[in-house]
Amino acid sequence: MKNYLILCIDLDEWYHGRWATGSSISRWTSVQDCLQDYYKSNKPAGEIVEPTYRILDSLKKEGVKATFFILGEVAEWYPDLVSEIAQEGHEIACHGMYHRDPNLYSRQKFSQELVQAKLILERLAGRPVIGYRAPNLIITKWLHEVLIEQRFLYDSSMCPGREIQGKYKGQSSAPNNPYRIDKSSLCLKGDANLIEIPIPVFPLLKLPGAVSIATRIFGWIWTSITLYNALRTGAACYYMHPYEFNEAPKLQNMSLRQRVFFRRTGAFMENILQRLLNKYRGRIVSAEYYVLKCFNE
Repeated sequence: MKNYLILCIDLDEWYHGRWATGSSISRWTSVQDCLQDYYKSNKPAGEIVEPTYRILDSLKKEGVKATFFILGEVAEWYPDLVSEIAQEGHEIACHGMYHRDPNLYSRQKFSQELVQAKLILERLAGRPVIGYRAPNLIITKWLHEVLIEQRFLYDSSMCPGREIQGKYKGQSSAPNNPYRIDKSSLCLKGDANLIEIPIPVFPLLKLPGAVSIATRIFGWIWTSITLYNALRTGAACYYMHPYEFNEAPKLQNMSLRQRVFFRRTGAFMENILQRLLNKYRGRIVSAEYYVLKCFNE
């Protein structure tokens, strides 16, 4: 079986970042607070639409189908955009209802919101939604159980790296390539009815490598080495966000962490997407394609 590159786009806005909203360390207490403070509005400004169309155009030119992990909240804001992504033949997958750390929820509340988000996305996509990625890649001990209960076929929330600010705890020994999970944990191989598509890490250092923010901070070579290492042993996943194709917002009193978060947005990411499409031409697929067509070969 070909060692595919699974290309994913997380359809969330810059203010969905963990530093901004949706976590215990965020700058604003909620997305609504951010919208009121920064945009002086209770509605988003629509900045995500134009870069998403640019991404779609690039994918179309190369004949590539990708996976779009979409928040239920974003789907409610931009239903026509979500429907168009689906009509272009890309996979619509679930990113939760809101971009909040799952460990801030009770299991029951999380499950209720996941049902809500899945129904919204399935209505707009016109087909079942089979994949999930946790906001901020935060997992809980019960996450896999809820996903199996709700008949998801795969998850892509694991990153087998060292712990960073409460993320990736206990995950460093997990595989770098897709695997069927154990019934007890997302981190272990087993025979449960859920496939994990992890985010590969840079070898030895065990730091995230196959995600756009790592590419923007550490550079293309960092990501290229990460993907080369992962693709030697199986399929690998890479993901990015449309907001990274825009210039950074004009925020006052940004911390060092926030300035790093916006490092090299804009033209740099345009170039990175084209590099990926060129380098892995003929090997790029959606998560859905990989799970349904390839995993059980």
